[in-house]
Amino acid sequence: MSLESPRRRKRLEDVRCPAVKGLPDDIYHVLHHSFVDIVKMRRSIESSDAVIDTSRKAVTESWDVLKRMRHAGF
Repeated sequence: MSLESPRRRKRLEDVRCPAVKGLPDDIYHVLHHSFVDIVKMRRSIESSDAVIDTSRKAVTESWDVLKRMRHAGF
């Protein structure tokens, strides 16, 4: 067992917009918030894909159980 503190996962607010030199602060902030929103959407899509895969697996397993029950005479 390690006494090290667990690594903190980056929060979305910690994500940095790529360095853009010469832009006014207000435009940089708009770009940063847009970048954060894109990261949020990407994570949402990735988690949705995982849920869809799990649902497909559950459907396949349910069909297999029903098929076995029909063959067993239920």
